[in-house]
Amino acid sequence: MQIELLKTFREQVRGMPKAHRRTIARAIDATHAGFGKPHLHSGLGIRRLRQNYFECRVGLDIRLAFRVERGRMVFVAAGNHNEIRKLIKAL
Repeated sequence: MQIELLKTFREQVRGMPKAHRRTIARAIDATHAGFGKPHLHSGLGIRRLRQNYFECRVGLDIRLAFRVERGRMVFVAAGNHNEIRKLIKAL
């Protein structure tokens, strides 16, 4: 499965401190490796938001929203709980 980062996602992450960016990169790799393996989902904090949209937790205050399409994971947003909820409501 390929990973795609939308331009808006990259911009949101670029605005975060360097330590957060490293943690986000590790979370993306772990999500990619663990997606579709239910026993790993709980440790990664992956949960379905709506249809083919999911989120994963990166620490206590950052969440990554992504959608799954044929053969790829598209990361669409990075933010706190409220920002991700707002995004999902807008869909």
